[in-house]
Amino acid sequence: MAFVSLSFLELIHSFNIRSEKSLFKFKLFGNLYLIGAFLIGAFLQLIVVLIPKISQIFNTTQLNAVQWMYVVIISLLPIVIIEGQKKINEIKIEKGYIKWDKMFFNRN
Repeated sequence: MAFVSLSFLELIHSFNIRSEKSLFKFKLFGNLYLIGAFLIGAFLQLIVVLIPKISQIFNTTQLNAVQWMYVVIISLLPIVIIEGQKKINEIKIEKGYIKWDKMFFNRN
């Protein structure tokens, strides 16, 4: 379950790190290479866990419904956390607490 959770967490987090702007301000299909990489990664991950012959090679077991629920929740946490941080940064920039150029280019 930890293996699947971390794998999907990283796949979903890749959408978060596309930009400093909110994930919800971009087109979902704006980066087809990222969508393709996500789908291939998710497909391979599911194969490793769901197909018995392959799961034996990787020494993984089938997950039950409760475990899959935990996987989904854990995998979606980066969206909540990073989007919250992006919103905080946006507010700080608007109020002048942080200068955009100093925030990302000059960290002294």
